[in-house]
Formats: sequence, C-alpha cells, structure tokens
Amino acid sequence: MSIQKVKINFEHCYGIHKLCSDFDFSKSNMQLIYAPNGTMKTSFAKTFKDMSDPRGKTKPHDQLDKTLQPTCKVMVEDDSGSERDITPGEIKVIDSYDPAFSSEESILTLLANKDIRQQYVDIFRELDNEKKSALSPLKKITGSSNYEQEIIGAFSDPGTKKLSIFEVLATIIDDVKQSKSTFDFVYNHVFDPKGKVRDFLDENYDLLQKYSEKYNELLSSSQFFSNNGERAFGTTEAGALRDSIKGDEYFESGHKLSLKDETMVDSAEKLSEIIDNEIKKVFDNQEIKDIFDKIDKKLQGNQELRNFKKVIEKDKTLIAKLTNYDEFRKEVWCSFLKQVEPAVISLVENYNAKKPDIEKIVAAANDSRGLWDDTIEEFKTRFTSLPFSFDIKDRGDAILGKSAPTVIYKYGDKIVDQDVLTNRILSQGERRAFYLLNIIFDIKSREKENKETLFIIDDIADSFDYKNKYAIIQYLNDLNKSENFKSIVLTHNFDFYRTLQERILASGKWNHSFIAERDNDEIRLLPGGDRVITDPFNKWRSKCNEDEKLLVAAIPFVRELYNYQKGNRSREYLLLTHLLHDKEADDQNSIPATYDIKLSDIENVFADMLNVQFEFPDKTKKVIDIIFSVADRIQQDLHDGISLEDKIVLAMATRLLAEREILVHMERPSNIRKNQFWEFYNAFRDQFGSDETKKGILDFLEQVNIITPANIHINSFMYEPIIDVGIDELVCLYERVKALHE
Repeated sequence: MSIQKVKINFEHCYGIHKLCSDFDFSKSNMQLIYAPNGTMKTSFAKTFKDMSDPRGKTKPHDQLDKTLQPTCKVMVEDDSGSERDITPGEIKVIDSYDPAFSSEESILTLLANKDIRQQYVDIFRELDNEKKSALSPLKKITGSSNYEQEIIGAFSDPGTKKLSIFEVLATIIDDVKQSKSTFDFVYNHVFDPKGKVRDFLDENYDLLQKYSEKYNELLSSSQFFSNNGERAFGTTEAGALRDSIKGDEYFESGHKLSLKDETMVDSAEKLSEIIDNEIKKVFDNQEIKDIFDKIDKKLQGNQELRNFKKVIEKDKTLIAKLTNYDEFRKEVWCSFLKQVEPAVISLVENYNAKKPDIEKIVAAANDSRGLWDDTIEEFKTRFTSLPFSFDIKDRGDAILGKSAPTVIYKYGDKIVDQDVLTNRILSQGERRAFYLLNIIFDIKSREKENKETLFIIDDIADSFDYKNKYAIIQYLNDLNKSENFKSIVLTHNFDFYRTLQERILASGKWNHSFIAERDNDEIRLLPGGDRVITDPFNKWRSKCNEDEKLLVAAIPFVRELYNYQKGNRSREYLLLTHLLHDKEADDQNSIPATYDIKLSDIENVFADMLNVQFEFPDKTKKVIDIIFSVADRIQQDLHDGISLEDKIVLAMATRLLAEREILVHMERPSNIRKNQFWEFYNAFRDQFGSDETKKGILDFLEQVNIITPANIHINSFMYEPIIDVGIDELVCLYERVKALHE
C-alpha cells in the first residue's frame, strides 16, 4: 500500500535537539523544505541515513552531548489509515555530493533484459546441476573447497577475459584424457592462496634450476630412465607404471617386461624393486642431495612453507616440475580431473551441444538496449557540455548475470580510470554531475523494481550552474510523478526553493513547502506561506505608499531599479543611498543629509518608478525616524522568521545605527564613494585596533559587517544572504547597537 503520511519525531539527533512534524503525501509526492545553512539539513539527512542502514552500524546522537538519549521515530501511514515504523529499505538519502557512492548494482538492474536472461538461466540451470555432480568429488580429492575458481584461474591467461568453468573444461578435456600423472598432496599446500610458495620459488629459482638440470642429467645417463628432450621417462612415469600393473595378474597371464638393458621382469615385486633402486640412485646422488638440502633448509618461514616442505620431502620428484609453476599447476589439475573423467566428459559434451544456443543468446544480449541506454541518453540531453561519457565492458556478460557490470569511463575520446576521472580531471561541477548520474541509476533501478521509497534529498542542486539546475528540476519532477516514490527535498538556496514551488508543487505549493526555523532548542517547520514570502515585490509596490514597514523595505528595492534604469550616479539612486548609509548633505545633487530626509523628499522618486502616490498623513516626517520606529516595533513583536521586510528593516536600522556609533568616536572619513560601512569599519579599526577599551565595539562592528548585507538586490537569489539570517539574530544585533548608541 502506498505511503500517505510520514510522521517524524527526532530528539538529540546530531544538531537537531527537537523536531516533530507530519508530512502529508496524499496530494503531493514531494515535500519541500527551505532550511538556511546551520538549521537542520545535514542533521536531518544524517539521521535518515543512519536509519536506512539495516545493520544499524551508526546510531544518531546529540553532537554536543552524547550522553543524551536520542529519539529517532519515523512512522508511515498508508492509504488504509494504518500506521507502522518505516523500514530501512524504504529510505534512500541523496546527499549533496558523495564521491564514494557506487551504482554498480543499480546499473546491473538497468542493463538486465528479463527475457534474454531467462533463456540463459534456463540453459545453465541444467548445466550447473550436472557441473555440481561432476566436480563435487574434487573437494575430497584436492582438499580445496574453491576448486572451481582454482581451475578457472589455472587455465585463464592474465589480462584476458576470464573463462567460465564450462569453457575451461571444454578447452582442456583432451589433456585430461591424456593425463598420466598422479598426485596425492593437498592442493593448497603447493598452490597456497596467499602465494607464499610461488614467492619462495621465485626467490630460489636458481637452486630449483640447478636441481632440475642435475635431475635431467641423471635421467639421461640412467640405464632405466630416459630423457631425450621431447619425451621423458622419469621417476614420476616409473611410479605411474608401477601403479598401473599392481598385483601379478599381468605377469600371471604370461606377460613379461623387457627393459632396455635386456633385463626380463616377470613379477610386480621385481618391477617395484627395480624402480625403487633406480629412484634411489637418482636421489642418493650427492650433488642432488646437497641442492635439496639447501632448498629444504629455507622452508622454515611460515605455515604455508612448512606445508610445502612436507610435500617435497615426501616426493622429491616434484621439485624438478616446480621450475615452471604455472604449467605444473595445469598438470596437477588435469591429473585431479582425470579421477572424475567420465563425468567431466559427459559435462563437456552437454555444454558443446548447447553452445550454439548460448552463443545466440550472448549475441542478442550484446545487441540489446535497456534502461541503462535510455538513462544515459536522457542524461546527455538534459545536461549540457559535460566532457565525460560511459560504456559497459562485456555488456552481454553483465546482462546475462555472468559478471558484474564493468563501466568504462571516457574523457573526450580517451578511456580513463574512474578515480583519475573524478579526482584529477573533472571540475567540481562535473564531479557532481557524475555523482548525480549514479544517483539517477539508483532511482531508475528502484523504479523498475517497484520499490516504494522515501527519498531524503539534501541540496542536490548545490554548485550547478543555472542551465544544469533546470535539468535537476526535470529529474525531481520525474520523481514526483512516480506513485512509489515520496520525497522530502531540502535546500538552502531560496531561488531553487522558489523554483521548485512554482515548477513542481504548483497549486499545492503553499501546503507542501516549509521554511525551517530554529526556535531556541526546537526546529519548527513553518508553512511555506504565500507569494508575499517567495515574491514580495507586488505587495511592496502596491502597499508601500501607505504602510511604513513596506515603504522602508522597498527603499533598497527601488534604489536598485534606478540603478538598472539610470545608473548609480543618478540623483534618485544617490538619494535612496542616503537612507541606507549615514551621509552628509549632497549640495551638488540637492540631497539632504540622511537624518534630514523627509517623506516628501522621496515621494516623487517612488511615484516615478512604481506609479504610486504616498497616502501618509504627515509627509514632513523624517524617513530615518520611520526606519527606527518600524525597527523598534519589529523588535517588540512576535515574529515567525519568514517576513523578508522585517529582516530588511532590521538590517538597515542596525547598519545606520552602527555607522552613527562609529562617528561618535571618530571624525567622518572623507572621499568614500562605495562600500561605506566597510570603509568606516576599516578606519575605526586602524584608529582603535590597539585600544582595549574599544575592542568590544570593534568586535561588534565586525559582526554587523558580516551579518547585515552591504547591498540588497532585486532578484530573490541575491536576497538569499539576508533570508538565511535568523530573525532572532537580527533582533539581537539591533538591540545591541541600540544599547551601544544610547
């Protein structure tokens, strides 16, 4: 059943001391939260990420006091009205950026072609069952439980595509049939997984070579053994001969063996005695004994070498074969497989019979298009000017489930390693796009599997340019259209917040968008309000002629309009600038000093730009008095933290009082054309920086400079700095500057 409501109760979860909120998804699959930096975004996402881990590896905790008991409760209500705890598998957190995120499993889901894969599975189900039956005795024969991968490894060339067990067996079946060697050692005692024996053999290759040369020399000079370079009859072959005619049945049937020295052998006992004596002659040779002793003494280092030592002490003939370790490994496996030869032959014959059908299926898999391709093409269409591209190596194997998908990364026309691409080549924005594509793979995979998911999306559009931000909006809109997906989108970017309200939430934007505010120790999610919050200009334009607060808030707005229309040297622009900074009279432009400007002085300025007539009863009232009286009212009022005009008025009043405070202590700096507060502050610091009695004022002025914006521009994006500042912080700043000035 579909999720209709999500009820959250968090206490002491990282930076969130308390947050209780219900989200209604019955009419919108997306909920939008504007959360200024430092409010809750990261803590909210981290808490959900902890809850999404089924192992519970990390638990949320208070980031300042870990002794406090956290509460992390998320309940979901379905369309039947029943409530339950959300499960880890229903949560997916999408961070702003996570370089370690991998989408391999999702890519495999997107690549999969169900029909083709099912044909493949049907064929190999029978082969796999026969394979298990044929090869399972190898565990006992070899002492290794990993025999299948060991066989594949022994007969696959490094740097080439790894073969399947069926392909390997089909390739070596003739060698298995012809194998005459027998070995009774534990496989891992010679071919250990850690490679200790191989390392030892490499380090002592010269000794092994001497041993092998002496051994072959003794065989060549023997009257019993022989070694003509192409075919050898050595100690191993002699042992195999003895084993092949155990018992006297061969001889009792009247057969005899004639050796090359014309000795006639008429019993198994006599043959065994001759072989033992001849082998003894070889290994009793002093030179070969000395070489063996040198090898033997070095085999003391670790358990792997001690196991190997026991093997070669039991059968010294093996040493001569170890000069070519990899070929010996193949010989050993052929001998082991010889012991299950009939079953292996049957398996290979069955595989070869099915091979034409398998090849057709693999060809179809390589040629097929899936969601992977559609996702890539969609991404390329939506995101522009990205220099990287992708492909899948051995696509058919990945589609059929034979191997995990291996992604090939390209920068331009060159294939590059993923780490090199993401860490050295791509820009920060390109890395985020690369990360986003992997996120999209995961989302598409969940969509294909009809997996109901609550997405927590943390500032996903951060650091993208405007053109590509709209690509992200398209993906979020796709997400919003899926009935299986619910999402809570968090952003600190007010322009992005506004855009999502308009483009995705549309008519439901006031019911499904929120503004996060920190109220003492609690996070409150206030309703996203109405157009007054996200687009206040119409209200300001129509009401600033009768509402003092809106008049003050509109001053920087109208000033910027004149800047765009007439430039920053126009009288109108300079006049309104006198209301943002403490300035003396400008006689050249007939502009009074800041504290002398009346409503009547700015009436025509507003009328010409906004086509409004002031309706204030007393137009002789000084504008500076209005600014401070409105700021005082805001200071005393209960405020919800949303009102942009409240924040603008407080910022203006605070800056004006701060400049006035500076002028109490020093003469007015001259020749200031721009950035007045910054120049005032620098002059004050230069004059009083070493004066301990002024340190408190200097620190406060620095805070004013940081928190109150120097310019307040027209578009909502440039309003973001002041929107991000908490109203309580601005009230506190205003109270402090008033206290200084009194």
